Amino acid sequence: MAVVAAALLLLGGSAALPRGSGVVEVLKADARGLSAELLTTEALYVVRSDGLVQATPLCAGCPSWSAQITAGQRVTSAGAGTLVIDANDAGVATFVDARTGAVLWSRDGFPVVQLVGGRVADWNPEDGVLSVRDLRTGRLFWKRPAAGFTGDDRRIVLLEGTRAAVYAAEDGRELTGFSDLGVPEELNFSAPGAGALIVGERLIVFGGNRIASYRLDGLSREWIKKVVSPYAVASCGDALLCAIGYEGATVLDLVTGVERWNGEQWRLVTESGVLTDVNGRSARVDLATGRVEADFGRGRPVSDLVFYPEGDRTTLVGPEDGRVRAVIPRVTPDACSTAGDLLACRRYDLTVTVWRTTG
Repeated sequence: MAVVAAALLLLGGSAALPRGSGVVEVLKADARGLSAELLTTEALYVVRSDGLVQATPLCAGCPSWSAQITAGQRVTSAGAGTLVIDANDAGVATFVDARTGAVLWSRDGFPVVQLVGGRVADWNPEDGVLSVRDLRTGRLFWKRPAAGFTGDDRRIVLLEGTRAAVYAAEDGRELTGFSDLGVPEELNFSAPGAGALIVGERLIVFGGNRIASYRLDGLSREWIKKVVSPYAVASCGDALLCAIGYEGATVLDLVTGVERWNGEQWRLVTESGVLTDVNGRSARVDLATGRVEADFGRGRPVSDLVFYPEGDRTTLVGPEDGRVRAVIPRVTPDACSTAGDLLACRRYDLTVTVWRTTG
């Protein structure tokens, strides 16, 4: 199965930490049997291994419900007041009303889903068909066969072998017919390992040891670049493309494909320019040049905070000014997420705690 939607990659020396700031605990929930959770500014949504899904409110009048729906290893917000629960052994994606917990519709067959222009595209690996549906009702608008796809708010690119075609996301209107991309067989979307994403007016494809760029208005190739085993690629900085491969990070000029710089030590990158190296050290880097602007040592970025586990506590620091934002019990940064001024973490005591930052 072609991997066709690239997610940006990623996470985050030793600065003297100023004192101050804090948090207020607003919720502590039982994490036993928890398989997935989602923090929003209104509620904490949790999915348990027995299929119980719960919404716990974080403000007056916010969603509060409990329903037996479906098990899943992932719960995401699809917009329009809709949750998607998927990544389960049954291969079912269930669309749920975020405010009431009512099941809106579902798809089986291990679908790959992506939001496109307020609708949902789901690609079924069993029959190789991409369907575009209404997010709230599942009503079918159009469908096409494909080995993979990627999309944005206006367009969907269908991928088949080393060919691609561009369609209007809204009505399935053909914008370009299928064209051969002229890439090596290692970028064959009929086999696992190739990826694609839309960046502005460009289609970026990657896999094997290549990254290539095409204009969406005709699929003419702009450039192709050799990069060792890129497994995650995303837009970053100003007209830049960041790639993570088995030999570190490579940053390319999005327009020309010219390599700006690379760093074999880097393994994780955030869009704001926080990088983490192979030893777990993080730094804020000028993405245009690779110059280290601030060294965070063994801190790990989570959203717009850097986490420093120290003994039985974790200090949360703002990466731009080095100011302490909060101090919480020791947590694993990978088990934390943020929404607005809220922070949620799974903790070693088998709870999920939500805090509100106060400074």
